[in-house]
Amino acid sequence: MSEEELKKLREDIDDIDKKIIELLSERIEVAGDILKVKKKMEKGIRDREREQKVIERTREYAREKGLDPDFAEDVIRLTISRTVGSEQEQVKRGEMWEKIRDFFEESPAQLKIARVLYKYGLRVKEDGDIVCGEIRIPAIQIAEEAGVDRRTVASTAKTILGNGELREIFSNLRPIPFLKGVARPLNLGLIEIIPTDATETGIISEVTDVISENKLSVRQSITDDPYFTAQPRFTIITSEPVPGKVIEELRDLPSIESVIVY
Repeated sequence: MSEEELKKLREDIDDIDKKIIELLSERIEVAGDILKVKKKMEKGIRDREREQKVIERTREYAREKGLDPDFAEDVIRLTISRTVGSEQEQVKRGEMWEKIRDFFEESPAQLKIARVLYKYGLRVKEDGDIVCGEIRIPAIQIAEEAGVDRRTVASTAKTILGNGELREIFSNLRPIPFLKGVARPLNLGLIEIIPTDATETGIISEVTDVISENKLSVRQSITDDPYFTAQPRFTIITSEPVPGKVIEELRDLPSIESVIVY
């Protein structure tokens, strides 16, 4: 195979990846339309029977295309979970974020900045600077991440510093070193747990019980805020790769929607 042929194949892969992202975006958009209809019909967010039919149909399609049905099921379960998370994000908020949303009710753009600050643990200093630890982050970079004008960063900082409750939250945020990106080169185990309902109690306890019973040592565990993230995950990094037996035990837990292994 020539370099030119390899380049062409890679370009084909890039085009396919783009189409996948476009289709996923379209799916989430349609899910939003479905949520509006459900609200009018006063129906719940999740339809387990419908989801099971989608999974079974996906496995059938996969077999027809010569694709591993288990792999296809993992992909569609992850997609369903993310879609449902987007729906839940619109109808169920935590008390803290309800309060923050109220503060920024007149400025959706400032709310976007607040979400970026919270997501990355960026702190607002008394002089209005945004910092990661003690490293100043340029307003233009924060604005690009939030998809707003850079002037909104300064106005958001001013709003935060002018309100006692907001100041208490956003002046004390801190980033954390996340080992996910270096787990594989360090030969660590890495799994991500997607719960059926992240707001339920006892999920972390159930997962850690399985891990400890199998005598695995946890190096790090990170949980997403279920009221902030559309698809909250519980990421666990262990001192050694996770055996298949442990993965199966985790997947058997009724509170777990999906387990992703890296």
